[in-house]
Amino acid sequence: MEVLILKKMINEGIIDFDRLLKKTYKELGLTELEAFLLMELNILKTKDIHFVTPKILTKKLTITDEQALALMDGLMQKKYLNFVLIKGQNGKQKESFDIDLTYRKILEYYQTKIIDEMMTSNVKFDTLEDEIVELLEKNFQKQLKPLEIEIITKWIHEHKYTKDDIKEAVFAAIKANRYSVSYLDSVLLKKRQVNQDIKVKPSVKKKSQVLKEFLES
Repeated sequence: MEVLILKKMINEGIIDFDRLLKKTYKELGLTELEAFLLMELNILKTKDIHFVTPKILTKKLTITDEQALALMDGLMQKKYLNFVLIKGQNGKQKESFDIDLTYRKILEYYQTKIIDEMMTSNVKFDTLEDEIVELLEKNFQKQLKPLEIEIITKWIHEHKYTKDDIKEAVFAAIKANRYSVSYLDSVLLKKRQVNQDIKVKPSVKKKSQVLKEFLES
């Protein structure tokens, strides 16, 4: 849904895609040429042009057909560009391109940036519990109950979750729009179970190998 909203705002000129990409292309792992190519592809889309060839792109960019092909291939590999088959007016299928993946990556970049800013604090806390309580109350926009604070205390002292573990869970909760300590608890428990499984598997393998050697001796 967010991608469709961003796409509509770009198509209607409410958001300047070129400016948006110029600000973010380095953080997104794009080269300057790749960014310019995406800008040209976006212009074609806003003009309702769905078919693209290297020659169409080389008219605007000072690159060869081979370079244009290589750039498009690179963007497909990085998952910024996609080609699909659509039905034309005559009922026949034809190839169409879209850069919805680019819109999604830009959204994800800003979502991550906003959440990182929300979870960063310059305040010094006496205990990790105090810091986590402040973090949750700030991001969940509510005061925690005594039972919820008790759960946080267990996370730190019994389960030995680190600050980064809890922050990752908060990040997941915000992305999922689930603002509750019980949801965080389930995310952390799932991660702990996965980690325990990873630790158990090598030891099981080692025992079975010892048993095998014993039976073969």
